[in-house]
Parts: sequence; C-alpha cells; structure tokens
Amino acid sequence: MNRLQAYWKPSALIASLLSTPGHLAFAEPNQHTSRQVEEVVVTARKKSESLQDVPISITAFTGDSIRDLGFSDTLSIDEKTPNLEIKTFGGQPNIFIRGVGNNDFNATTISPVSIYVDDVVMGLTGSQTAQLFDVQRIEVLRGPQGTLFGRNTTGGAIAFHSNMPTEETEAGVRLTLGSHKQRDVEGYVGGKLSQRLNGRLAVISTTNDGDRRNDYNGKDANAKEVHALRGLFDFQATDRLQLLLNLHGAVDRSDFNQGKPRGTNAFGYTDPHPNNSGRLNFNGKSQHYGDTHGFSLTTTFDTDGFTLKSITGFEKASTDYCGDIDHSPSSLDEICFHTDGEQITQEINISGDIGDNTSLVTGLFLLREDLENLTEANLFGDAPAGSQLPVVGYSTRDTSTYALYSELNYRFNPRWQLTAGLRYTYEEKEARLKSDMIPNYYNDQANGAPIALVPERHLSESWDAVSGRFVVDYQPTDDWMFYASLSRGFKSGGFNLGSFFDPNEVTQVDPEYLTAFEIGSKSTLFDRRLRLNSSVFYYDYSELQVYTYVSGSTPTTPVVFALENAADAKIYGVELEVNALISERLSMNLGGGYLRTEYKDFISSVGGDLSGNPMPGSPKVNLSVEFSYDLGDIKEWQVEAKVDYSYTDHRYFNAFKDEDVSSLGSHELIGARLSSTSPNGKWNIALWGRNLTDEEYIVDSTDLEGNFGFISEFYGDRRSVGIDLSYTF
Repeated sequence: MNRLQAYWKPSALIASLLSTPGHLAFAEPNQHTSRQVEEVVVTARKKSESLQDVPISITAFTGDSIRDLGFSDTLSIDEKTPNLEIKTFGGQPNIFIRGVGNNDFNATTISPVSIYVDDVVMGLTGSQTAQLFDVQRIEVLRGPQGTLFGRNTTGGAIAFHSNMPTEETEAGVRLTLGSHKQRDVEGYVGGKLSQRLNGRLAVISTTNDGDRRNDYNGKDANAKEVHALRGLFDFQATDRLQLLLNLHGAVDRSDFNQGKPRGTNAFGYTDPHPNNSGRLNFNGKSQHYGDTHGFSLTTTFDTDGFTLKSITGFEKASTDYCGDIDHSPSSLDEICFHTDGEQITQEINISGDIGDNTSLVTGLFLLREDLENLTEANLFGDAPAGSQLPVVGYSTRDTSTYALYSELNYRFNPRWQLTAGLRYTYEEKEARLKSDMIPNYYNDQANGAPIALVPERHLSESWDAVSGRFVVDYQPTDDWMFYASLSRGFKSGGFNLGSFFDPNEVTQVDPEYLTAFEIGSKSTLFDRRLRLNSSVFYYDYSELQVYTYVSGSTPTTPVVFALENAADAKIYGVELEVNALISERLSMNLGGGYLRTEYKDFISSVGGDLSGNPMPGSPKVNLSVEFSYDLGDIKEWQVEAKVDYSYTDHRYFNAFKDEDVSSLGSHELIGARLSSTSPNGKWNIALWGRNLTDEEYIVDSTDLEGNFGFISEFYGDRRSVGIDLSYTF
C-alpha cells in the first residue's frame, strides 16, 4: 500500500463520519447523549490547568488510555503521538519530536528531548525507560520548552506523572498473559498511614521470552525482563507545608534487541533468512542490563497568594549493553557499553498571582552529573592472528548546570492573554577519554603492551545561553482558543565520548539553537462532545549537532563516526488531534502529523553537499485513529470494543538520504481490545491484540558497510495477543 492509499482510507472514513448528520449525535447539541469528552489536566506550565487552556502543543494520555491502548513500555507512545518518532539501538531510546532528536547510538550523547518523571529530569539514559506503571498521565510537549524546562529541550519534553497517594484506602492488581510467554504482574496499594501521612506503593514485573528465534543456538531471542518499584509518601506537616517523598528503583535483565544484517559482511556471511525478521543467527553476547534507583523530595509551602516549591532529586543508573552487532555466527563486530552515572538536581521556584490579571513563576535550577563509560569492542575477532582489533575505550564526563528562569502571564481582558518567559543557563563540562587496542584481550593469555588508538585527552569547556518564549492567546468564546508563539531553545555543547576507534572521532561541539514559530487552536465543541486541537509550525535550526560519518586518520579506518556542528536546517509541519463522541456508544480519537525537514547548509567531508536532504527520524506523515464502541451490558457486565490503526511514513536513519539506511517504506499497525467490567466495577477482563497483521517494519538501521561490509537493521515488535485480568479491592 502506498502512502496516499494508507492515508486516504482512515481519512475517508473519518470524513464520512464527520459529514453525515445521521451518524453524529454531536451535530445536534443536547440531544441523544449527555456524555462529554474527558477533561485532561496537565502541568506543562508548572501548575495544574486544563489541557485546553494551555497555549502549547501537547498530547496527553491518561492512565486509563495508557492501559486501553496497550502501551507496554515508555517507547510505545510514538505510534499514537503526532510527529513523535522513537527509534532504538538495542533498546536504548533515541527520541525525535518534529524531527529534532539524537541519532547517536552511544549512551553518552545528550538528547534534545528531555524526560521528566514527577518533575525531576532523567538525564541518565538508564533511568528513562522504566516509568510506565501506575501512571496518572503522560504529557508530550512538542517544541522548545526553553523557559520552564530549559535544559536540552530543543525538541521538547516528555513528562511522566505517577498516581499520587490519597486518604482513601485503595489497592489493585493486574495480570497479563500474552504471546511469546509474556507474563506481567502489576499492583498497587495506598491510603492513609497516619493523621497527616498518606502513602502509595506500586510494583511491576514484566517478562517475555522474546519474539525472535536465534538459529545459532535454537533459543528465543530479544527477551524482556524488567522489575520496578515506586513508593510515594505524602506528609501534610501543617496546613501550609506539604512534603512528598518518591522512592523508586528498577532492575532490567532483558536481551539486547538484536537485529539482522543486510548484505555480505567482511567474513563472507550472508543472512540465510533475509525476508524473515523473526529468524536471527548470532553467536555473541546479548544483554541489556540496567540497575537504577533514586529518590525525590518535593516540598511545597503555601503562603497568602504564593506557592514556594523545592524539588530535590537523586538518580543513580548502571547499564551494561552488549550486542552482537554483526548479527552473525562470526565474531566480527561485538560491542559492550558499561555506563555508571549519578545525578543530583535541585529546583526552587515560587509561583502566584500579582494583582488580578498577572501570574508569575520564577525559579532556580541546579544539576550535577557524573558519568563513566567503558566500551569493549571485539572487532574482527575471528580474523587471523594479527588482524584482530580488541578495543577498550574509557571516558568520563562531569557536568554542572545552573539556570535562572521566570515566566509571566498577563491577561489584558477576559479574552486576551500574554505569556512571556526567559531562562538563563550556564553549563560547564569536563571530560577525559582514551582508547587502546589490547592484544589477546579476549583470550585467556592476554598479553602485549596496549597500543593507543585514541591517546588520552582531557577536555573542558563552558557555555551559557538565553532561551525563552513569547505567546499571545485569544479566546473568542469559553470553548475556543487561538494562540501564536515564538520560542527559542538550545541544546548545550559537549564532546563525542563514544570515540574509541580513531583520533578523528574526538570532537567538540558548540550549542545548537532552534527558533520556533507556531500558530495553533484548541476548541471544545458541540456541548463538549468534540475536542479539536491543531497547530502549524516553522523551525529555524542553527548549529545543528549531527552524529555523522567523517574521514578517518589512516587508510585502515577510512570512515568513522563523529559528532559535529555540521548543519543548519528548517522544519515545518502541521498537527491535528481530535477526540469525538460520535454517538451515545461510539467514540473516536485521532492524531495526525505532517512534517517536512531539510538541511539548509550541510557539507560533509564524506558525503559531500547534503543540503536539501531530510533529517533522520522525520516521517512526512504519521497518523493514528482509535474507535471505541460500548456494546452495553451482557449478563450485567459492561462490554466495550476498541480498534486502533496507526500509519508511519517512510523515513531515513542518517543524513545522507540513503535508501539502504532507511525504513524501506511505510508501516501500518492494527490493534484491538475487547474488555468487560463486572457489575460492581471491581473486575475487568480484556482480550487484546497488537500488530495483528504481523507487519515487519524497520525501526532503525546503521550503515557499517565501510568497515564491516553490511548494514545493521533493527525491527519493531511482532504480532502479539493476550489477556488482561485486573481486580480493584
């Protein structure tokens, strides 16, 4: 199916529904139905307010929608979010919002999309992917968030918000059984612990045997095993003083998500099953291990008219990613990344009203992060003695960040409002790195003096920048808002700490800057039975940090990877989100995005003039639609059916517009869910299916032809079906 056909079919259906009065209860207000679309409360401006009152492009998922859509992990949300693309290297996320993201497979490279959990930034990669349990909502903020979130939010931010403790005693458990021996258990318990103390404990254990088969050893591959715990304690010390303690930890013992090779590698191997992504054939280590734990303490003090808040966070993450990157029975390209990091953050802000028409939030943000990375690479391990390249690279990075921010909201009259904010950021980094070839490193008789591939380097630099936004919004009615915004974001400079192969990989980059123009509207129509949000945007992107190929320093390393300020770019697009109660029983959720990205000025030492090429992680069209139908009561059990469809257009995975390093086409995913709730509302049972057509689709690929003779490809999840059983006490 071509792109036009895939886009037209659901669009034609939707247009038909929207244009046929006989099908639409909301075409006649106050008739047929009293239902209304659910109001969603967000905290994108560091205060609780309706999604429809925030002049920012936001996609929000409630806890119920997260369950119903079958999100299995943090990475699942991209199929249902306009202009959000998440690709993975072995399970490590690379997130793109509106084409802005990080294309580096190294865990030490900073992403321009920040992850926040309960108002604490998760700067360490190992702490970003264990959040999706007992979640109240997820907010995806598109565009630079340079004022209130600031640090490295050129593309945007994704915020996870946990269910908070209450005085009400509550408990629940959910069991999921599915394909590939999926076994998930999730539970929570909470309530009043003392006169002023409430608590909530949530746990999850998710495992499966993997959806691929490794022909080399006859075992399943790409298995998942994650266990996580979160404890929340809310202490109301006085009528004005509240303390919230968040204790959390997770253990990941999953497989490295192995891919497949395309082409013939340097040892003459060709994949015997090139058209079957379920058949792998590799001999190397496969692990995606991670241990993370941390805490946050949020202290809130209310005065007359103002709220003072302090957020203290600590995170520690250790990861061991080992993959057989050649995906073959030979030891050609096997790599392990061992990373240990600690992060301390402190934020203090004060917010409140200044007079009748003005509100203000202003604050201070501090961050300290220490990171160590050890890379072990067994390159050409099966080559004759003397041709092998056992490489050991070591790097450290110490980061200190200081920021001051302030944002003011001024309402001229009941219909017009101005938002203006600025943030000043100062950041300094110190790094050390080296890489050696150690003869016989992978043999029992390791010997021989190390040979320096990348001589030890000490790097130090600091940067400062001003970011912010200016927004005007107009509400002609209580149910309709238009807004126009100008915002500026920046991503800090840094160093390529993944250098381990060649001295030319050692690069330093300056900050990148993005200026964004956006016009949007938010409306709730037909007696609140239709919510319609849309936006149009244009980005001017300068000093873009690009992870790309550069010339190596020797004939034996003609091409290597490096991080460079290589380009300017422009980005523009459109987004649309619709939530509609079509009838008393039928509802629809639709999200779609159109995106164009283009390098304006990009001269590559390897690829020549790349100006005009699209940016990685930027499909032109993505679309998702979900229909829910209330089947009524069957034996007093309420039954609901859901079906969902998503379409993601063709996209490239590097800057060279190389068809061989792309998704090789678009992909479509279809899912369904049939659920039933008991008369007392305590029991829920659901049958579900994901990727029901068993679509094979590429989520990432890397060109390794220059050094190893093949292209490495990684695939999305295969078809799965299962059953959910939950009970609320």
